[in-house]
Amino acid sequence: MVESYIQESTKDLLQYMNWSNDPDYKEAAQQAFIAICYRFREDVAKKCEVIANRKGLSCSDAIEIGENTFKRLYKYSDSFDPDRHEDCDKGLKYYLFKIAQNECTKLYCKRNGIGISPYTGDEEVITEFPDEIPENFEIGSIDRKQLEREREILELALKRHSWKHQVIYLTYKFHQIDGYRLPRKLLQELRDMLGLGQNTIIAYKKEINDTINDYIKIYGKHKK
Repeated sequence: MVESYIQESTKDLLQYMNWSNDPDYKEAAQQAFIAICYRFREDVAKKCEVIANRKGLSCSDAIEIGENTFKRLYKYSDSFDPDRHEDCDKGLKYYLFKIAQNECTKLYCKRNGIGISPYTGDEEVITEFPDEIPENFEIGSIDRKQLEREREILELALKRHSWKHQVIYLTYKFHQIDGYRLPRKLLQELRDMLGLGQNTIIAYKKEINDTINDYIKIYGKHKK
C-alpha cells in the first residue's frame, strides 16, 4: 500500500501525517510516514553517522539516533511548516538534521551519565557572531555551508536590530535544544548582562526571529 504514497509530494505526505490522531485517517498517516522515511532515510543515516562519530558514539547509536529522529517527526509533524520553504524537500531534510543533532546530544548525555538535561553547564552568552559557524547551525532550509558563504548577508540582517536583540538571538540559536529550556544559569546571565526581564527577552527574541524569517524569504529570492 505504501507504494501508492511514494509518488506523492513531500508537502502532501506531511499533510497526511498530520491526520494521525484521526481514527479514520490514521492508516493513511502511517503510510505517509513510511514514505517520508523511505525518501529521507539515506540522508538522515549519513548525517547520524557523522554526528555520532564526532561525539564518540557507536554505529548502533547512530542507528538509534536516526530512529528517534523519525519518531519525533511523526509525533510533531505539524511543527514543520512546508509553506515557509520554497523547496519543501530541502527544508525538511535540514529540519530532520536539526532533530538528529538534538537526539545525538540527548543520547550522548544519557551514555555519559550527564543527566536528563542535554546541557553541560558550560554554555555561555553569545555576544557576537563567531568566526566559525557550528555544525548544527541552520536557519530554515539554509544549512551551515551556505551560511558560511552568505554570512555577511546574515550579519546585516542581525544588525537591523539592537545589540541586545542580537545577543538574545545568538544565545538561543547556538544553545537551545528542541524540547528544552535554556539552563537557568545561562538565562540568569543573559538577564544580568542585558539588564532585561525574561518577558522582554522573549519579546526581543520574537522580533528578531521575525526579521530572520523575512531574511529567509529574501534570500530564497536572491539565490535565484
